[in-house]
Amino acid sequence: MHQAQLALFENERTSTNVSELVERNHLHVKYSTFLGGLASRVHRWFRLTPSFGPDLVCRALSDMDTRPRSVILDPFAGAGTTLIEGKFEGHKAIGFEINPLLHFVCKTSVEWRLDVSSLRKELADIREKVVQRRAEVKGRSIEELGYLLPPIHDVYRWWRKDVLLDLLILLEAIQSSALGQKHVKFFELALAGVLVPDLTNVTLGRLQLHFIDRTRHTIRVWETFNAHILTMLSDLEKVSTLTDIGEAEVYHVDSTNHQLKGRLPPVDRVVTSPPYPNRYSYVWNTRPHLYFLGFFDGPKPASQLDLKTIGGTWGSATSVLAKGTVDPAFEVIEREVSPLADEIRKADNLMANYVMKYFNMLAQQIVSQDCLLSRDAQVAYVVGCSTIKDVYIETDVLLGKIFEGLDLGYKVRRIERFRQRHSGKDLHESTVYAARC
Repeated sequence: MHQAQLALFENERTSTNVSELVERNHLHVKYSTFLGGLASRVHRWFRLTPSFGPDLVCRALSDMDTRPRSVILDPFAGAGTTLIEGKFEGHKAIGFEINPLLHFVCKTSVEWRLDVSSLRKELADIREKVVQRRAEVKGRSIEELGYLLPPIHDVYRWWRKDVLLDLLILLEAIQSSALGQKHVKFFELALAGVLVPDLTNVTLGRLQLHFIDRTRHTIRVWETFNAHILTMLSDLEKVSTLTDIGEAEVYHVDSTNHQLKGRLPPVDRVVTSPPYPNRYSYVWNTRPHLYFLGFFDGPKPASQLDLKTIGGTWGSATSVLAKGTVDPAFEVIEREVSPLADEIRKADNLMANYVMKYFNMLAQQIVSQDCLLSRDAQVAYVVGCSTIKDVYIETDVLLGKIFEGLDLGYKVRRIERFRQRHSGKDLHESTVYAARC
């Protein structure tokens, strides 16, 4: 929609009819979900199952008539889908990510100024170190060797002893590299990319990791890692030859309270996908990575991080949300979300508080980023509807009403429901388009 058309559109409607802006336009899962990234260069370096696909990012940028060399923001950067695609299209892409593992993944995935020939030589050296070390420790237990185990609860539930030893040997070889930190992080990303589910006692369910018995499975650490790093090196060779690419920056911050005013160029477009209100925990699903790669050094940080995140209900967040009543933080939340939370509270106080916390923080994120946006900025938020205790949470329509009800000058352009989730006929995934007027 061009600016003149958009202006006319804005003047003809009010915030009372957001639900009338819902459109249905089915997109195949290979275009709308993480599946689209599995065969795409760079995107395939790290699989984050709940992330959206690169095609959806391109679609949103095109729909918003994004000009060349625009500044694009993703305040829930995740594995970096928006930043990678924004960089491919020549934009300046900025990402916020609160999860330290995902911040590392995103930051490393957009660093393409690496010497591929040096990486290939170092890969051969790493292999030699691994072969030598495995010969040295043959027949000795992981406890005898004195390796520091990942400080995760019940570590051998997560990894078989023989697999964990091979992983620690490989990580030791990677981190002893004489190359610079950016190169080391590239190798660490390759290991992170295959750690789950290939080398860990888990499988990827629809929402969360599930433990499985892998006693009889054949697990080859080096071979799995090597195959993935070779794919990454091939991708890096190709993208390093590109000339008309953009830039990318990633900040390890809480998008609801980033305090980056004045430090960033004005943002023209926001393309993002916050967690859905379905109790999915990004922290839980990245927990093995967080502990194995040393981002966390004890049992508490994971639950503390989940407490800070939008939608987090794992660990400490569960016990906190089970107590008392979470009040609405904005008038629009009181008007639109409180009736739903009150209905849920009849069956489950924790989940009522969860829903209130979710929309409070989503509204706070919108308010927090407002100071970063240009006057004619447009946003595209990919969200999912949910049913909680038989109460329908129409997230896309609610988000549209929140955008307009925060009195920040937003008008919702349209809500495109592009996918019906497997778990229910009304559980749509949608892109909510809004513009500052």
